[in-house]
Amino acid sequence: IGLCLTHDPDRKCALATDPEKPVSCKEMATHAFSLAVQYDGENESAKHMLATITADATMKRASNEYVKNLFDDYAQNFEHSLVQELGYNGYERLRRGFDRAFGGQESVPSFSLVVDAGCGTGLVGEQFRNVSSYLIGVDLSEAILDEAEKLRPNLYDERIADDVTEVFRRKKPISLIVAADSYIYFGDLDPLFDAMEEGLDKDAYIAFTLENVGVVDEETLNDTKPDWRWQLTPSGRFAHRKEYVVSVGQAHSLSLVHYESLDGFRHEHGKQVRGHLFVMQKKNSEDDNGEL
Repeated sequence: IGLCLTHDPDRKCALATDPEKPVSCKEMATHAFSLAVQYDGENESAKHMLATITADATMKRASNEYVKNLFDDYAQNFEHSLVQELGYNGYERLRRGFDRAFGGQESVPSFSLVVDAGCGTGLVGEQFRNVSSYLIGVDLSEAILDEAEKLRPNLYDERIADDVTEVFRRKKPISLIVAADSYIYFGDLDPLFDAMEEGLDKDAYIAFTLENVGVVDEETLNDTKPDWRWQLTPSGRFAHRKEYVVSVGQAHSLSLVHYESLDGFRHEHGKQVRGHLFVMQKKNSEDDNGEL
Protein backbone atom coordinates (compact mmCIF):
# COMPACT_ATOMS: atom_id res chain seq x y z
CA ILE A 1 0.00 0.00 0.00
CA GLY A 2 2.79 2.39 0.91
CA LEU A 3 4.53 1.74 -2.42
CA CYS A 4 1.30 2.34 -4.31
CA LEU A 5 0.78 5.66 -2.53
CA THR A 6 4.30 6.90 -3.25
CA HIS A 7 4.67 5.53 -6.79
CA ASP A 8 2.72 8.46 -8.27
CA PRO A 9 2.57 11.35 -5.78
CA ASP A 10 0.30 13.36 -8.11
CA ARG A 11 -2.37 10.68 -8.25
CA LYS A 12 -5.60 11.51 -6.47
CA CYS A 13 -8.27 9.30 -4.91
CA ALA A 14 -11.97 9.88 -4.33
CA LEU A 15 -14.64 8.91 -1.83
CA ALA A 16 -17.49 6.73 -2.99
CA THR A 17 -19.92 9.35 -1.67
CA ASP A 18 -18.34 12.10 -3.82
CA PRO A 19 -16.45 10.50 -6.73
CA GLU A 20 -15.92 13.79 -8.55
CA LYS A 21 -13.96 15.43 -5.73
CA PRO A 22 -10.20 14.61 -5.71
CA VAL A 23 -8.75 13.62 -2.35
CA SER A 24 -5.14 13.00 -1.30
CA CYS A 25 -4.62 9.22 -1.42
CA LYS A 26 -2.15 9.42 1.45
CA GLU A 27 -4.55 11.39 3.64
CA MET A 28 -7.36 9.00 2.76
CA ALA A 29 -5.25 5.96 3.65
CA THR A 30 -4.03 7.58 6.86
CA HIS A 31 -7.60 8.25 7.92
CA ALA A 32 -8.69 4.70 7.08
CA PHE A 33 -5.87 3.05 9.01
CA SER A 34 -6.36 5.44 11.93
CA LEU A 35 -10.00 4.40 12.13
CA ALA A 36 -9.02 0.73 11.94
CA VAL A 37 -6.62 1.14 14.87
CA GLN A 38 -9.19 3.21 16.78
CA TYR A 39 -11.82 0.49 16.52
CA ASP A 40 -9.40 -2.43 16.91
CA GLY A 41 -6.35 -1.59 18.98
CA GLU A 42 -4.91 -5.07 18.35
CA ASN A 43 -4.94 -4.81 14.56
CA GLU A 44 -1.18 -5.09 14.00
CA SER A 45 -1.43 -4.85 10.21
CA ALA A 46 -3.30 -1.54 10.43
CA LYS A 47 -0.81 -0.24 13.01
CA HIS A 48 2.14 -1.12 10.80
CA MET A 49 0.64 0.40 7.67
CA LEU A 50 -0.31 3.56 9.55
CA ALA A 51 3.30 3.88 10.71
CA THR A 52 4.52 3.22 7.16
CA ILE A 53 2.48 5.86 5.36
CA THR A 54 3.11 8.46 8.06
CA ALA A 55 6.87 7.62 8.23
CA ASP A 56 6.59 7.08 11.98
CA ALA A 57 10.15 7.47 13.29
CA THR A 58 9.21 5.94 16.66
CA MET A 59 8.61 2.46 15.23
CA LYS A 60 11.59 0.26 16.10
CA ARG A 61 10.49 -3.04 14.55
CA ALA A 62 7.55 -4.71 12.91
CA SER A 63 5.47 -6.72 15.34
CA ASN A 64 5.71 -10.51 15.23
CA GLU A 65 1.98 -10.73 14.58
CA TYR A 66 2.24 -8.44 11.55
CA VAL A 67 5.12 -10.43 10.03
CA LYS A 68 3.48 -13.78 10.79
CA ASN A 69 0.18 -12.75 9.23
CA LEU A 70 1.95 -11.26 6.21
CA PHE A 71 3.78 -14.47 5.38
CA ASP A 72 0.96 -16.81 6.37
CA ASP A 73 -1.14 -15.10 3.70
CA TYR A 74 1.77 -14.91 1.24
CA ALA A 75 3.23 -18.40 1.71
CA GLN A 76 1.96 -20.24 -1.38
CA ASN A 77 2.88 -17.46 -3.82
CA PHE A 78 5.90 -16.17 -1.93
CA GLU A 79 8.76 -17.68 -3.91
CA HIS A 80 7.24 -17.16 -7.34
CA SER A 81 6.43 -13.54 -6.55
CA LEU A 82 9.82 -12.80 -5.00
CA VAL A 83 12.07 -14.51 -7.55
CA GLN A 84 10.10 -14.43 -10.79
CA GLU A 85 8.20 -11.16 -10.47
CA LEU A 86 10.56 -9.03 -8.35
CA GLY A 87 13.81 -10.49 -9.71
CA TYR A 88 15.12 -11.27 -6.23
CA ASN A 89 18.64 -12.73 -6.16
CA GLY A 90 19.84 -11.74 -2.69
CA TYR A 91 20.02 -15.34 -1.51
CA GLU A 92 22.52 -16.29 -4.24
CA ARG A 93 24.53 -13.11 -3.79
CA LEU A 94 24.72 -13.68 -0.04
CA ARG A 95 26.42 -17.03 -0.57
CA ARG A 96 28.79 -15.63 -3.19
CA GLY A 97 29.71 -12.75 -0.89
CA PHE A 98 30.21 -15.19 1.98
CA ASP A 99 32.57 -17.24 -0.18
CA ARG A 100 34.54 -14.12 -1.06
CA ALA A 101 34.92 -13.33 2.65
CA PHE A 102 36.92 -16.56 2.95
CA GLY A 103 38.91 -16.06 -0.24
CA GLY A 104 36.85 -18.45 -2.35
CA GLN A 105 34.33 -21.29 -2.02
CA GLU A 106 37.06 -23.90 -1.62
CA SER A 107 38.25 -22.16 1.57
CA VAL A 108 34.87 -22.01 3.32
CA PRO A 109 34.85 -24.34 6.34
CA SER A 110 32.01 -26.54 7.52
CA PHE A 111 29.84 -25.24 10.36
CA SER A 112 28.46 -27.54 13.03
CA LEU A 113 25.24 -25.63 13.81
CA VAL A 114 23.76 -23.18 11.33
CA VAL A 115 20.59 -21.14 11.81
CA ASP A 116 18.77 -19.77 8.77
CA ALA A 117 16.96 -16.82 10.38
CA GLY A 118 13.71 -15.91 8.67
CA CYS A 119 14.19 -18.87 6.34
CA GLY A 120 11.05 -18.52 4.23
CA THR A 121 10.85 -21.29 1.64
CA GLY A 122 14.50 -22.28 1.98
CA LEU A 123 16.14 -20.25 -0.78
CA VAL A 124 19.01 -19.27 1.53
CA GLY A 125 19.21 -22.56 3.39
CA GLU A 126 19.72 -24.35 0.08
CA GLN A 127 22.72 -22.13 -0.64
CA PHE A 128 24.37 -22.97 2.69
CA ARG A 129 23.37 -26.63 3.07
CA ASN A 130 26.73 -27.91 1.80
CA VAL A 131 28.61 -26.15 4.63
CA SER A 132 26.09 -27.00 7.37
CA SER A 133 26.42 -30.13 9.46
CA TYR A 134 23.10 -29.32 11.17
CA LEU A 135 20.80 -26.72 9.61
CA ILE A 136 17.85 -25.12 11.42
CA GLY A 137 15.23 -23.10 9.57
CA VAL A 138 13.46 -20.48 11.70
CA ASP A 139 10.47 -18.41 10.70
CA LEU A 140 7.49 -16.80 12.43
CA SER A 141 5.13 -18.27 9.84
CA GLU A 142 4.26 -21.95 10.16
CA ALA A 143 2.62 -21.76 6.73
CA ILE A 144 5.84 -20.73 5.03
CA LEU A 145 7.80 -23.40 6.92
CA ASP A 146 5.35 -25.95 5.52
CA GLU A 147 5.93 -24.48 2.07
CA ALA A 148 9.69 -24.86 2.57
CA GLU A 149 9.27 -28.55 3.36
CA LYS A 150 7.04 -29.00 0.32
CA LEU A 151 9.42 -27.26 -2.09
CA ARG A 152 12.67 -28.55 -0.53
CA PRO A 153 11.97 -31.75 1.40
CA ASN A 154 14.46 -32.54 4.17
CA LEU A 155 16.51 -29.41 3.51
CA TYR A 156 16.43 -28.53 7.19
CA ASP A 157 17.38 -30.87 10.00
CA GLU A 158 14.96 -28.89 12.16
CA ARG A 159 12.25 -26.28 11.47
CA ILE A 160 11.12 -23.89 14.22
CA ALA A 161 8.22 -21.42 14.17
CA ASP A 162 9.35 -18.72 16.61
CA ASP A 163 11.02 -15.34 17.04
CA VAL A 164 14.63 -15.64 15.87
CA THR A 165 15.92 -13.80 18.95
CA GLU A 166 14.45 -16.50 21.19
CA VAL A 167 15.88 -19.28 19.04
CA PHE A 168 19.38 -17.76 19.05
CA ARG A 169 19.46 -17.90 22.84
CA ARG A 170 17.87 -21.33 23.06
CA LYS A 171 20.13 -23.02 20.50
CA LYS A 172 23.51 -21.66 21.58
CA PRO A 173 26.33 -22.15 20.82
CA ILE A 174 25.65 -21.44 17.12
CA SER A 175 28.52 -21.50 14.63
CA LEU A 176 26.85 -19.57 11.78
CA ILE A 177 23.72 -17.44 11.36
CA VAL A 178 22.53 -16.59 7.86
CA ALA A 179 19.71 -14.14 7.17
CA ALA A 180 18.81 -12.91 3.69
CA ASP A 181 16.18 -10.20 3.50
CA SER A 182 14.74 -11.05 6.93
CA TYR A 183 16.32 -8.48 9.25
CA ILE A 184 14.52 -5.78 7.26
CA TYR A 185 11.64 -6.03 9.72
CA PHE A 186 13.88 -4.68 12.49
CA GLY A 187 14.64 -0.96 12.65
CA ASP A 188 16.56 -0.82 15.91
CA LEU A 189 19.12 -3.61 15.52
CA ASP A 190 20.41 -3.54 19.09
CA PRO A 191 18.04 -6.19 20.57
CA LEU A 192 18.65 -8.45 17.56
CA PHE A 193 22.43 -8.16 17.82
CA ASP A 194 22.24 -8.69 21.56
CA ALA A 195 20.51 -12.03 20.95
CA MET A 196 23.03 -13.01 18.28
CA GLU A 197 25.95 -12.14 20.52
CA GLU A 198 24.52 -14.37 23.24
CA GLY A 199 23.72 -17.25 20.90
CA LEU A 200 26.90 -17.35 18.84
CA ASP A 201 29.91 -19.43 19.75
CA LYS A 202 33.31 -17.70 19.96
CA ASP A 203 34.73 -17.01 16.48
CA ALA A 204 31.33 -17.83 14.93
CA TYR A 205 30.01 -15.93 11.91
CA ILE A 206 26.89 -14.12 10.78
CA ALA A 207 26.08 -13.36 7.14
CA PHE A 208 23.08 -11.19 6.35
CA THR A 209 21.57 -8.68 3.96
CA LEU A 210 19.73 -5.43 4.63
CA GLU A 211 18.06 -2.78 2.51
CA ASN A 212 19.40 0.71 1.94
CA VAL A 213 17.39 3.82 1.11
CA GLY A 214 17.37 5.17 -2.43
CA VAL A 215 20.13 7.49 -3.64
CA VAL A 216 18.02 10.65 -3.42
CA ASP A 217 16.63 9.71 0.00
CA GLU A 218 20.14 8.96 1.24
CA GLU A 219 21.39 12.37 0.13
CA THR A 220 18.42 14.05 1.81
CA LEU A 221 18.88 12.14 5.05
CA ASN A 222 22.61 12.84 5.12
CA ASP A 223 21.89 16.56 4.72
CA THR A 224 18.94 16.87 7.11
CA LYS A 225 19.72 14.14 9.64
CA PRO A 226 23.44 13.26 9.46
CA ASP A 227 23.18 10.76 12.32
CA TRP A 228 20.29 8.76 10.83
CA ARG A 229 20.38 5.03 11.56
CA TRP A 230 17.35 3.42 9.96
CA GLN A 231 14.31 4.47 7.97
CA LEU A 232 10.87 2.87 7.70
CA THR A 233 10.22 2.89 3.94
CA PRO A 234 6.94 2.97 1.99
CA SER A 235 7.29 -0.79 1.44
CA GLY A 236 6.73 -1.36 5.16
CA ARG A 237 10.31 -2.60 5.51
CA PHE A 238 13.26 -0.93 7.23
CA ALA A 239 16.34 0.39 5.43
CA HIS A 240 19.60 0.82 7.32
CA ARG A 241 22.74 2.89 7.11
CA LYS A 242 25.97 0.91 6.74
CA GLU A 243 27.83 2.85 9.45
CA TYR A 244 25.03 2.20 11.94
CA VAL A 245 25.08 -1.55 11.29
CA VAL A 246 28.84 -1.72 11.73
CA SER A 247 28.68 0.26 14.99
CA VAL A 248 25.96 -1.99 16.43
CA GLY A 249 28.05 -5.01 15.50
CA GLN A 250 31.11 -3.60 17.26
CA ALA A 251 29.03 -2.91 20.37
CA HIS A 252 28.12 -6.61 20.45
CA SER A 253 31.57 -8.14 19.79
CA LEU A 254 30.79 -8.66 16.10
CA SER A 255 33.60 -7.56 13.83
CA LEU A 256 33.01 -6.73 10.17
CA VAL A 257 35.10 -9.01 7.96
CA HIS A 258 33.39 -8.44 4.61
CA TYR A 259 30.98 -5.90 3.12
CA GLU A 260 29.42 -5.53 -0.32
CA SER A 261 26.90 -3.15 -1.81
CA LEU A 262 23.87 -5.19 -2.86
CA ASP A 263 22.17 -2.79 -5.25
CA GLY A 264 19.60 -4.32 -7.57
CA PHE A 265 19.00 -7.46 -5.50
CA ARG A 266 15.26 -6.98 -6.14
CA HIS A 267 13.04 -4.62 -8.10
CA GLU A 268 9.93 -2.63 -7.22
CA HIS A 269 7.93 -0.62 -9.76
CA GLY A 270 10.70 -1.25 -12.27
CA LYS A 271 13.36 0.32 -10.06
CA GLN A 272 16.31 -1.40 -8.42
CA VAL A 273 16.24 -1.71 -4.64
CA ARG A 274 19.55 -0.86 -2.97
CA GLY A 275 20.98 -3.10 -0.27
CA HIS A 276 23.93 -4.20 1.85
CA LEU A 277 25.69 -7.52 2.45
CA PHE A 278 27.55 -8.04 5.72
CA VAL A 279 29.72 -10.86 7.04
CA MET A 280 30.76 -10.49 10.68
CA GLN A 281 32.64 -12.64 13.17
CA LYS A 282 32.22 -12.80 16.92
CA LYS A 283 35.36 -11.67 18.69
CA ASN A 284 36.34 -10.88 22.25
CA SER A 285 36.43 -7.17 22.99
CA GLU A 286 40.22 -7.21 23.14
CA ASP A 287 40.48 -8.72 19.65
CA ASP A 288 41.16 -6.40 16.73
CA ASN A 289 38.16 -5.26 14.72
CA GLY A 290 38.54 -4.56 11.06
CA GLU A 291 37.31 -5.37 7.60
CA LEU A 292 39.40 -7.78 5.60
